[in-house]
This record gives sequence, C-alpha cells and structure tokens, in this order.
Amino acid sequence: MNRIQDELTSERALKKFLRESDFAFLEMLSARISAALDEKRAEHIEQEKLRRQREEKRNELLALIESEGFSPTELVSTTPAKKSAKRKAKYQYFENGVHKKWSGVGRVPVVIQQELDAGKPLESFLITTD
Repeated sequence: MNRIQDELTSERALKKFLRESDFAFLEMLSARISAALDEKRAEHIEQEKLRRQREEKRNELLALIESEGFSPTELVSTTPAKKSAKRKAKYQYFENGVHKKWSGVGRVPVVIQQELDAGKPLESFLITTD
C-alpha cells in the first residue's frame, strides 16, 4: 500500500507511469478510481452527517441538563479510585548491612533466594513480633 501511495504522490513517478501505460488501461483505471472515489465520498458524507447529528443531540442534552439546574460536572461524579493498602512486610533480611523487608509477594529477593538455595528455611526470615 505504501509503495502505491509513494508512486501516486510522486509527480515524477506518476508522469512516468502515465507515459508508459496504454490509453485504454488508463481509461479503465480512471473509471475504477472514480467509482471508488464516489463510494468513499458518500461514506464520508454519511459519517459527517452522523457526527453532526450526534453533536446536535449532545447540545440538546447539555441544554436540558442546564435548564434543570444541573451542571455536567455535577452529574459526572468522578470519585477517586481507592488506593489499596500497602502490604505488611512478612520477611526481613540484611543486604550489604542494610536492613530490608519483603512482603512475601512477588519475586524473591536475591539475598533470600541465595540463602534458600544454600538450604536455609524461609521461616528463618520471618519477622517476629515480640
């Protein structure tokens, strides 16, 4: 499709194509393009008509809303999405001397995974509340 567009939009390439093509072929091509263009034009007119009708309906509804004493922003109440609570840390570990915590959800931290691979149980990392 892009190649065809390139050929048709390049004046030089288009002139070369017209010069090298048979007149009967060009007449047939012209008729096909005209028919396709007429279809596309009708489609465009219909879409524009629907867009105008939709805009008119929207304006009517806005006028009705305002005549009843409301504003459009009042009717569209956007409540902010509730933020989910942050998960409590379930495990603790030390990485390079820094105390860190992990909730137990998601990927296992590298330090804990290395300890698990060495045979240390996961329970040894549990945060104890004394």
